[in-house]
Amino acid sequence: MRALTLALFTLMYMETSAQRQTDWDRPLNFQCSSTANGISYVISVHDKRKKERRFLFVCRPVHAVSGSVSCHLSGYVNSYDQPFLFTCPNGGYLNSVSDVHNNSEKDRLYRFRCCTPSSGYYHTDCTWTGWVNNWSEYFTYFTPRNYIIKGVHSIHNKRKKDRRFQFEICRITPH
Repeated sequence: MRALTLALFTLMYMETSAQRQTDWDRPLNFQCSSTANGISYVISVHDKRKKERRFLFVCRPVHAVSGSVSCHLSGYVNSYDQPFLFTCPNGGYLNSVSDVHNNSEKDRLYRFRCCTPSSGYYHTDCTWTGWVNNWSEYFTYFTPRNYIIKGVHSIHNKRKKDRRFQFEICRITPH
């Protein structure tokens, strides 16, 4: 709890918008306040008794992008207890996360919204993080300055009733 308090205090001093924490066993519908913003900070805690994970998302402006931006919400990218790998195409960045929770499965089905500049942008310097969490552990992940989240990879452990996450991060560069 102390780490979460410190992380939230730190966020007050950063150029951010749209903070939202999920509720236990409830659907999630998080979206950055502007299509010019991308999710830049993810905090998550797992409760072993509830066998559930909560999230806090924070957005910041994508400074490399100017002009019109279009956004598209994916369909569900996984089945219960199954891994998923999702990436935003064509210079896009993660702007929204939504899911539905199934209490008997103790898992979620995820959807993502990517926002993409109208034209002339592409991803550079892309890399995958390692796993940002272990089973049943708290995690916090903040994208480096001038990077966006392009993709998310997750695996689920049915016995532990939890997910691990990795993020693909990139710079967005004009042609």
